[in-house]
This record gives sequence, structure tokens and C-alpha cells, in this order.
Amino acid sequence: MVTLPPEFTATRYPGYFWNIKTQKLFSLKVSGELRELKLIRPNHWNGWKDPGYRVSHEGVRKVMSLPYLQTLKLKDSKIKIKKQF
Repeated sequence: MVTLPPEFTATRYPGYFWNIKTQKLFSLKVSGELRELKLIRPNHWNGWKDPGYRVSHEGVRKVMSLPYLQTLKLKDSKIKIKKQF
């Protein structure tokens, strides 16, 4: 089982965790390493209203907006680990 520091909470997409204290999004890698993702600001080309993070879920690019992430509350969650043989 993987245990994350207490200030991390899960997002709607598995493998991505929001840090409540630093207000940054992290990705959990296969090695167990947490990597910080880059915040992308709205501009003429992406057409976003709010800043957000570009993530991938099942091979499809998704956007998690900053206002959505800031509404997340701390809660415990379980991380499913798929065994591959």
C-alpha cells in the first residue's frame, strides 16, 4: 500500500493528487515518486477561462481547472495497484 503525506488529497482522475498546503498538483509515478505538474495559464490559443493543469486519463487529455482543485477537501483514499505478471 502507498502512503502519501497528510496534506495530499485525491482528484477525480486516478494518479493525480492535490496538495492542500502548497496549492499544487502532483502526479504519482510508477516508482512511487510524486512529480509536480506545471500550471498553465489561460491564453489566446488554449481558450481557457481559468488557469489549470493538463493531465492524461486513459490516453485522453483532460484539464483540471484551478477553481475545481481549490474546492477539494482532505480525505483518505486508497490507491489501487494492478499486478502485472
